[in-house]
Amino acid sequence: MITKVDTLGSLNFGPYVAYFDVHTELLEGLLSRGKKLEPGSANKDLAGVLKDQRNYTMEDKEWFIKQFQPYVDEYVEGQCRFVRQQYSEPNFTKKYHLLGLWINYMKEREYNPEHVHRGAITWVIYLKTPDLQYEQNGYTGTSVGPGRVAFHYGEQSNPKWAEHTYSYEPVEGKMWMFPAQLRHEVIPYTTKGERISVSGNFYFIHPSQETSAEVLTSQKELQDEIIGKK
Repeated sequence: MITKVDTLGSLNFGPYVAYFDVHTELLEGLLSRGKKLEPGSANKDLAGVLKDQRNYTMEDKEWFIKQFQPYVDEYVEGQCRFVRQQYSEPNFTKKYHLLGLWINYMKEREYNPEHVHRGAITWVIYLKTPDLQYEQNGYTGTSVGPGRVAFHYGEQSNPKWAEHTYSYEPVEGKMWMFPAQLRHEVIPYTTKGERISVSGNFYFIHPSQETSAEVLTSQKELQDEIIGKK
């Protein structure tokens, strides 16, 4: 006699990573404002092996948070659905402090090693992407392939019992938003061409506070903000 087994369900396990279309005003504004910034001004603050990473100004950040708030709202609501909870304040919040905002001008042979970000949430918006199809079609290795971006969560096992890595091809006008501590990397490519992307970090604040791009001058000040001393 064969025993019939009924699967009752499975865990919705792992971090919430959301994929968005980005509206034109935000894309064009980030691109035009980025052109005015000092080349390499963000290099010392970032993990990327890139020659030109630029920090946006405070004026840019104040403009950005108004444009960006709808995506934060949707991310939080999506996270609630992901963990099967109702959005309710102050258990959840859509208000945040923007910690950083920068634009990357990535050329062939440049890359971002595996790393994490500070804060609670990070994202990457693609403003321009080169055509890497020929190079990718010619790749025969076992990694995610040239020019792709990879998320890593948990540890690999043999035999394979879980998905450890998810990779994707950057698409112009799209955005990924994800927990800042999720490990991720950008593989180099050799095709001539420039990839322009924008990233940043934020942490959540109490819903009674206002979203802002306040400059935090020290690690202690950041900690005081997080635990509500200020």
